[in-house]
Amino acid sequence: MPFPFPRLFARSLACLSLFAFAPLPALADLQSVLQRERTELAEMCGATMQFLEGFAREVNVDGNGAPDILVDYGQLSCDGTRMMFCGSAGCTQKIYLGRADGSHAMVAEFLAYGLRFDRPSEATFLAVLHGGSCGRAGVDTCFKRYALTGSTVAALPEEPRDRWSFAQAPVPSAMLATSDGDSLRLVCDGGSLRIQYGPTWMWSEDGSVSQHTRDLAGAQGRIEIELEVDGGQPTAVPFMIEETARVLQSPTLAPGQPFFAALMQGRAVELHLGGSLEHLRSFTLKGSSKAIGGLLQACSKG
Repeated sequence: MPFPFPRLFARSLACLSLFAFAPLPALADLQSVLQRERTELAEMCGATMQFLEGFAREVNVDGNGAPDILVDYGQLSCDGTRMMFCGSAGCTQKIYLGRADGSHAMVAEFLAYGLRFDRPSEATFLAVLHGGSCGRAGVDTCFKRYALTGSTVAALPEEPRDRWSFAQAPVPSAMLATSDGDSLRLVCDGGSLRIQYGPTWMWSEDGSVSQHTRDLAGAQGRIEIELEVDGGQPTAVPFMIEETARVLQSPTLAPGQPFFAALMQGRAVELHLGGSLEHLRSFTLKGSSKAIGGLLQACSKG
């Protein structure tokens, strides 16, 4: 089975109204796309082809306001099996970008364990891939970020897991993502910093913000979380739900606060929400001195 890579397509516009996504293209366009999809699969799948729940779902790839669609062939029953398009490297995933007229254009196809549309405001997304796509053993999962420009998808450098890193573009930021899917990111905003916190407990199965998280935010729309470095004095920070990026985001914070110096010098930081173990997250500070130092330097020049 080939290694995952994006394939660009110049194909007819598509939309799957079978799954009630809106807005919808003209019926003629819809039927031609569905017929073409079924025709392409007919030889392999035969008459037993079935689109299962989750085969297509709405996602936000580029933040332009038009709903996009992710098609997951792990949710396709083909010739009596759901493994026809899956293997040790994951399942075939297709991205359809939404257009202003309600139609969709397929722009990329991956063989992946999953695609995470975690930064639509930057038009980038994360692909969780087989280690072979990064020249490693398959058990060593590869995390590659892809950037979308128009209808072109291009790979960016692999993002490290469980270690802090610094990125200059599109905005200066220091970040860490864990192998479990949690993330912590410091972003330059003018001469100040914001904390973006993406715990897995805040998401529903489809990747949207869960009702549980909204209930925690309450009428004020705020969740207060305590950040504690190496068991020291906790710093209470209010977070708001940032809908586009689907993270919890702090207000702007002065970079000279002792807390940021502690992050550069410590070994680990814990984030507490009350006394709940369900919401407790711990992040290593390996590499934070260089990453956050680079961020503070870049932000001061901005």
